[in-house]
Formats: sequence, C-alpha cells, structure tokens
Amino acid sequence: MKKLLFIGLLLISTFGAASQTLIATSVNPDATANHNQRKIVRDPGGNKYVVFTDTMDQISVIKRVKYTALAGSWDNATFLFVGKSPTLAINEAGKISLVFQSNDSLSKIMYSSTMDFVSWTPPVQISDSNTINTLPVADVDSSGLLNVFWITQHDSLLHTMTYACIADDTLLNRIAVVSKNEITDVAVANHLQYGDDVLLFAYQYNGDSLMLLKSHDHLTTLDTVYEAIGSQPCISYNYFFDMAPDEDYTRFLFLDSLANLIETEFEDTWSTFTSVMILPGTIDYLCIDNLAPPIGYSFLFMKDEILYHGFSYGHLYWSGYDILDTISTGPINPSIAYKSFDIEFVDFLWMEMEGSHYNIYFKRDSKETSLGTVDSESGKGFTITGFPNPFTETLTIRISGEDMKDQPEIKIYDVHSRLVNMLMPASSLQDGFEYQWSGLNMDGDRVAPGVFIITATVAYRMTARKVVYIR
Repeated sequence: MKKLLFIGLLLISTFGAASQTLIATSVNPDATANHNQRKIVRDPGGNKYVVFTDTMDQISVIKRVKYTALAGSWDNATFLFVGKSPTLAINEAGKISLVFQSNDSLSKIMYSSTMDFVSWTPPVQISDSNTINTLPVADVDSSGLLNVFWITQHDSLLHTMTYACIADDTLLNRIAVVSKNEITDVAVANHLQYGDDVLLFAYQYNGDSLMLLKSHDHLTTLDTVYEAIGSQPCISYNYFFDMAPDEDYTRFLFLDSLANLIETEFEDTWSTFTSVMILPGTIDYLCIDNLAPPIGYSFLFMKDEILYHGFSYGHLYWSGYDILDTISTGPINPSIAYKSFDIEFVDFLWMEMEGSHYNIYFKRDSKETSLGTVDSESGKGFTITGFPNPFTETLTIRISGEDMKDQPEIKIYDVHSRLVNMLMPASSLQDGFEYQWSGLNMDGDRVAPGVFIITATVAYRMTARKVVYIR
C-alpha cells in the first residue's frame, strides 16, 4: 500500500502541472509589478507563498496568500502590512523574508520574516530615513544571509544602488554600492541550491546601460563581470561541484536597444562569456526561472500583450529555445518563482483586468514533456520516443530521423540536475538508434526511485524528456 501511495503521489507531481488558478484579486494596478521582485517563492514540500500590493481606503497595503500542498488548495488572501512593492526570499531552512517600501513620502525599505507565513516579525526599517528608497530586491545565500538591494534617490537624476545584509533578523551592513544617473532597475541572484555565497547583481542606469557584478564576500570586494546596452536585466545562478570545469552555470538575460532578447552564458572562469540573440523584439517584459545546468532554464516574456513561457537549452544548440505555453487573455506583470530549485516545473503569477479590479492568477507549467511512445515535438530534425514510462526494469529509448548520421548523445539527470548516466546505443535502427536504461548510475549502482530528466542531443540539437523510475 505504501508503494502504491508513493507511486500515485509521484505521478501526480510529475505529470500534473496545474491549469491556471485564480488566487486573489486587487484594485492596485501594480499588484504584482516589477519583473525582478519575486512575488512568489516555494519550499521543497510543494507549498507556495505569494505577496502582492492592494489598496484599502486609498492606502497601499501588502497581502499574502498561501498554497498548502497537503490540502491541495490556496487559502484566502489576508492583510499583512501597510506598504507596497513587496518581494520575497526563502532560505534553506524555509524561513521567508519580506522586503517592501513604506507609503510615506520618504519611502523607506522595510523588513519582516516568518517561518509559517502566518506569524511575522514586526517590520523594521533597513534604509536611511532621509532619502527616498524604491524597488527592493532580495535573495539568500548558503550562509543564510539575506542580501538586499534597492535604489536610493538623491535628486531627479542622481541615484545610488544601496546594499544591505541581514542575518537572524538583524541588519549587519548597509553600504552605497554605486551612484549613477537614473538607476531604474536592479536584479539579484544567489546560488539556487545554497551552494556558495557568491552574490550576483545587476543594475540599469542612464536609460540603457547595464552592469553585471559579483562578489564572494558580501561586497567587501567587487568584480565587474559584464557590461551592455539594454534593459530589464535578469540573472539565474546555479552549478554543482562535480560538474566539468567548462560547464556553463550562469545566465544573464536582458533586452537590447531594439528589445531583442539577449542570452549571455558564462563559463566556469567567469572570464569567458557568449552573448546571442535568442528572440527577436519587440519584447515588453522579461523574467527568469531556475537554471538547471547543463540542461537549460525557463523564462517568461511578454510580446504583443501575450505572455509566453519559453525554455532555453543554451547558445550551443540550434534548437535554441522552445515555447511551452502562451497566455493571451490580457496578462499583466508576470512574476516567477526563483526558489526553491525545481528541475521539473515553473511556478508563476500574472494579473488580468476585470472591471474595476485585477484578478491574480497562478500557474504551474512543466519544463519538459514526458517521454512516451509518440513524440509530439516537431522542428528538431529527429524524434525521441520511449517506453514504458513509468518503468520498473528497463526503459527503452529510440531516436530516429531522416538523415541520422551522428550518434545521438543521451544523458540522464536527477531532480537536482546532477548527471546520473550517459547511455551508449544498445542497437542500431534503420533510421536511428535504440538505447536502454535499467536504472543504474555510472558506477553501476541502482538509483533511488524518482523522476529523471533525459536529454537527447543530435548534431547540436537538444531536447529533454522526463521519466519516472519505480520499483
């Protein structure tokens, strides 16, 4: 009975990406605004946590709403604090930090935290009281330190990007990082699986100038990694210590001066990078999801009032990216969950106007389709099929194409994006190759039951599929 229950839960998790769900309403047009402010985070148990801005009695307020995985439902949105422009971050132990702006004319940056999303610490001010402060963004590193950036306005032109470090609800440090004319956007990313304390951040200034920087020591020292002309910087950072030294593990996305979507990949040394246009303009809005090296990552973008969920395999692959979902019902201000790391699913929000208010919707999308006996994807130049899925003994994978000259590369990854095995063909077919996997890793040991991602690469074209191993 326990095995059957496990299988059922696993199949629901793997194949049951949810349709869109109405989770709250707001009368504030900026309820989920600002593409780098994460309005949604999740924990490893599948619970999801959302904050947004509403208006009550002509005052901006912050509300919260939670999805409880065990119950399979969302609770009702409830009032949290007076304020606006909230953003969330979650640490490895599940502690959630909230950073937001106060409503007064000298807008202050406020901080609060919770372990259960119900009981919160009293908000404390972490910014200077004599300046206007806007657009806070935050993330957590492997030491459990909360890294917060925001824009401090000195006058109509001169702005400072301010950094604060918080530990155990105590402000440890606050410094002015850089002063520029017209800083308008800020992005931040720590390691997705709390693997180190590297801090990546970017900002946009002077209308169209971008800077990407990193620090290993909470800004005691600081290195410039990349400069560009563009807007809407986004960062995703992840890697594993057993990866090959030349594996890419950072993605920096932005829109160039023509609103084309540019993808920048960095190699292990950080001194080598490649920038390519992966989507032509005109893109209106952009945000990035978890990077699963070396498979790829999801991203959301708006174009012509349509919201797209894209998945990029990286610049090395001709297949480039896939469009996995579209929402064309008037979406506004999408926001994507950056943590906790999830190789299978992307969780995101958006708003839609209805009469005098805005509906806030949630959706969970699969990043990979399930391996099956029919390959529904087209345009790769090859097909990938497999059976049975789920499997208990042996999984058979077939790769076929009209002109299959190159032997496909088949790799298997676990849900932490770690390489499990590389397969050699078991036999040749008239138009391709057949592979078999018996649930063994590269050392010949049997893996634990669960979800696995299979990547197939043929002549620089790549695709990914998910399978379930049970026993």
